[in-house]
Amino acid sequence: MTDSHETLRDIAFVGRLLNEAEEGRAFALAGILATRGSMPRGAGARMALLADGTWLGTIGGGHIEQQMQERCRRVLAGEEPNQLEWMTHAKTGMACGGDALVGVRLWEPAPAEGALRDVLGRLRSGRPFVIAEGWADPSAITVELAYLDELPAGDARGTTQTTCWDEDAKTYVEPAGPDPVAYIFGGGHVGRALTPVLASVGFRVVVFDDREGVAASNGFPAAERVVLGEFAKLGEKVQVTSRDYVVVTTHGHAWDIDVLEQVSRARPAYVGCIGSRGKAAFARKALRERGVDPAWVDGSIHLPIGDPILAVTPPEIAISIAAEMIRCRAELRPASERPHQHEAPLPHEARASSGEAGSPTP
Repeated sequence: MTDSHETLRDIAFVGRLLNEAEEGRAFALAGILATRGSMPRGAGARMALLADGTWLGTIGGGHIEQQMQERCRRVLAGEEPNQLEWMTHAKTGMACGGDALVGVRLWEPAPAEGALRDVLGRLRSGRPFVIAEGWADPSAITVELAYLDELPAGDARGTTQTTCWDEDAKTYVEPAGPDPVAYIFGGGHVGRALTPVLASVGFRVVVFDDREGVAASNGFPAAERVVLGEFAKLGEKVQVTSRDYVVVTTHGHAWDIDVLEQVSRARPAYVGCIGSRGKAAFARKALRERGVDPAWVDGSIHLPIGDPILAVTPPEIAISIAAEMIRCRAELRPASERPHQHEAPLPHEARASSGEAGSPTP
């Protein structure tokens, strides 16, 4: 996710605004909802004008901030209504040359207190959630908060890794709460090699194993947490969400299938399982027989796992898995925020196995 400083994911920032509302004071809030090209701050950045003239936060400085400060003054004074506008380079003259969609709205004390108290409570809960704002009618802006585990199955808001603006519907969605977790189910050779690789490229790694001698924190210094538990009862120790990443590399095919069946209920952003093509066919058949949605089984599980780099050793396999996860993470971002792709990704069916005959077992 993007930097949370001075956004609605910043506990200190939200708390300061809540204090204003509790004291019965209105404020004007400007926020960047989308960008095109290069801008000093991205979507989610907020700037507030308080009743006493104090400014909180920034939307990037320069001409765009000066223009939005003046707009906030007029909105707070009741001279202008709430506004939503694409501030283009032609309007701002910003040297960076990009455009930003900025919304400016008046927050009256009573509705602001309720909404901000809810945001603050969810931020402190440690549970991932989404903030959805509806701007179709700037005079009646809606704000909806929803925990990930309360969203309907298949709801796109549950997998978004960053802010998202829908121009047609005039809706803005921002993921909030803890960053996604990369769960590694199985702490054998591959899991041990994969943990530091994933941590080094920005994943929060949690390792889960059912063996006391394996599930030890000193064996995974790069992991955020190491969990000892039963593969058949994941829910007793961890809660996988639709925003998380899952790597299945246990010490037995039966455990792999148990894990895949359980995580299927959350529809994680990424699921990969180590194994050969023969194992892939067996596992998919078993999952269908257990009632798991065939469309998810066939279309969402990366099995065989990893990008096709002919990996053999555990460190090589770890690199291939990490490469696939990095690409999948990038594909979850809006197209405007993705890095340039020199080549189109290979079809899922063409991805090579990390568990073919001759490869090390996890």
